[in-house]
Amino acid sequence: MKKILAISASSHELSINRNLLELATSDIKGVAVDCLDMRYISLPLYNADNQRVLGFPERLAGIKSTIRQYDGYIVATPDHNGLMPAAFKNLLDWLARACKDEVALFGNKPVLLMSTSRDKSGGATNLSIMEKVLPLQGAKIIGSYSLGCYYDAFKDGKLNVSDQVKLDTELSRFLRVVAPHATSGVRQQPFNQKPVFEFKNLI
Repeated sequence: MKKILAISASSHELSINRNLLELATSDIKGVAVDCLDMRYISLPLYNADNQRVLGFPERLAGIKSTIRQYDGYIVATPDHNGLMPAAFKNLLDWLARACKDEVALFGNKPVLLMSTSRDKSGGATNLSIMEKVLPLQGAKIIGSYSLGCYYDAFKDGKLNVSDQVKLDTELSRFLRVVAPHATSGVRQQPFNQKPVFEFKNLI
């Protein structure tokens, strides 16, 4: 069976982007889904001196080998002043160096980007940057999904129909590339503010 890695780029305990990721992957069938959660990844700040003096962090090899195992990726990242979170960018910097003489991290495999925010922007600025940055590490960007006004998008605890259709459309396009037999439909379930991903032992 094909495997997808859902990457939550937020370190925030009550991340709405992590909740969006859970919602998006809640009813995917025909493909296995795991989550890599930035809450459980802590690395020293990358710079050439740290790499020279300290070498690569011990955990980095495990993170790299884990990411490489998958056939596709869904990356949900908040917009921090128009950019991805610093901790996630730092992880990408370390991984770029670790893969310098190898195949790029994502191996030209399909990637779906998504972001949400409390305001109307829906993280669109950050998504546009991610579309340029991740291909440098071998990501084949299939599409992106931006959800503005996160709390207003949920009516009676469920994602409104128009936003649900847009999310299903992006997921279906992505899944057709990863595993043509896979299907998805955003499950009609109550909004839960508490994060549900707890894959602490993935790496």
